[in-house]
Amino acid sequence: MNRLSITIKLALTLMFFPLCLNAQDEEIQTLFSSDKISRIGTYGTLEAKGTQLDADFSGLILGGRIGLVFNDVFAIGGAGYGLIPTKTITCPIIGHENENNYFTGGYGGLYFEYMNSPAKLLHLTANAFIGCGSVTYKPAYGNSSNHYSNNSYGHPSSFVVVIEPGIDMELNVSKMFKMALGVSYRYSPNFKMLYENSDILPTTAFNGVSFNLKFKFDFNLYNSKDGWKEYTPPTVQIPVIEYPIIIY
Repeated sequence: MNRLSITIKLALTLMFFPLCLNAQDEEIQTLFSSDKISRIGTYGTLEAKGTQLDADFSGLILGGRIGLVFNDVFAIGGAGYGLIPTKTITCPIIGHENENNYFTGGYGGLYFEYMNSPAKLLHLTANAFIGCGSVTYKPAYGNSSNHYSNNSYGHPSSFVVVIEPGIDMELNVSKMFKMALGVSYRYSPNFKMLYENSDILPTTAFNGVSFNLKFKFDFNLYNSKDGWKEYTPPTVQIPVIEYPIIIY
């Protein structure tokens, strides 16, 4: 090893050694560091989605979400949805042609939401859901056109991965109750419902736009002023009605 290479290595060592010392002393910054979180709350939502199924707006999805909200701005939690049987499907199975078959199923997963200027009466929120589930179809209850109508026959189904970003306009009704109207797009890249190696529905049938109505509930668990506490509902004062005494 010649003197030039030794000199270069020594110079680099002397140059970066102070930076290494400073890096060891510097505090690591994190998203959820205690000095940045001033409020934590529980977060629950009931949802109704009017949605596209197989390219037409014939679907209805009901569900809900629950999780934690940090500083009234960022929320994370779990969500679950059920597909109400409103979309009719023609079944390819022989003997089922005259049955009223309906698309149904469910899915669940994680959601994330960011609330912009949540203290304002009206404000925007951006959200994203990612999860998985299963969808199938079945005949309407009470249909007795053939012996398969008791739902004992297993119709084809599809495992689905669901990715759904959306945006809402949210109204602060009170400090603990909000309502929101929004729009989202549900994308399922692996939807495939087959019968005898033929597609019953297009592979894009479970993709679609949804128009969403949400009822949101937010209860405080922690704030920087008084620490952790349990939520106690407000006291309701019941008026006392005095009746006059009547002497006969």
